[in-house]
Amino acid sequence: MTVVPPPSPPSRPTFDFVRPFTFVFDDPRWIPKILLGGLFTLASVFIVGAFFVYGYLARLVRNVIAGVPNPLPEWDELGEYFGEGAKLFCVALVYAIPIVLLIMLMVIPAAILSNNDDSDLSRNLGGGVVTCMWCLVFPISLAMAVWLPGALLMAIVTGQFSAAFDYRRIAAFIRANVGNYLLAFVVWLVARFGAGFGFLLLCVGIFFTLFWAFCVAAYAFAQTYRLSTVK
Repeated sequence: MTVVPPPSPPSRPTFDFVRPFTFVFDDPRWIPKILLGGLFTLASVFIVGAFFVYGYLARLVRNVIAGVPNPLPEWDELGEYFGEGAKLFCVALVYAIPIVLLIMLMVIPAAILSNNDDSDLSRNLGGGVVTCMWCLVFPISLAMAVWLPGALLMAIVTGQFSAAFDYRRIAAFIRANVGNYLLAFVVWLVARFGAGFGFLLLCVGIFFTLFWAFCVAAYAFAQTYRLSTVK
């Protein structure tokens, strides 16, 4: 009697490293969408433009999680983008405040010591303080850069500002998906590096390539959430 082995369970989908870089160009209206996004990125110089960009990326994240074939949204809900984007901007600002305060607390005394003409010792101490500051700030900033996308993801998928500060849930999500999460972070770094070539397009091109990089990162982290078994 022949024993038929049970069928193997279907393999789980894996992180697609290439798709975040290419999905934009599958959209038949990607050019006007990226152009408008670049203009709002340029307007971010005055801060208010960042609200629209954050809100747009939040919609993109939800589209990717929902499996929308062409997830790049239209620029047709500016009021909604502005409202949600303002909340997400505040999340990023709250996380940035400790780093900014730390830099200020160390830079001001260092500047005073470095500008003291009466003592070489004071100037050397000032330089030492600056060096120590960067040794402390760099790892904290790197850790914050890795943590912040997870915090923003939780705020986006739940629609609650407080979810961005649910540290236990965010940590559990990152731990459960550390491989895909780090791949998404690498995708963001590569896209950010590639966006720098926008300077070759009369300098202002950087705002359009930077917006493309934001979309790449949003897709990558949304893909991580979609593949996750721990929400």
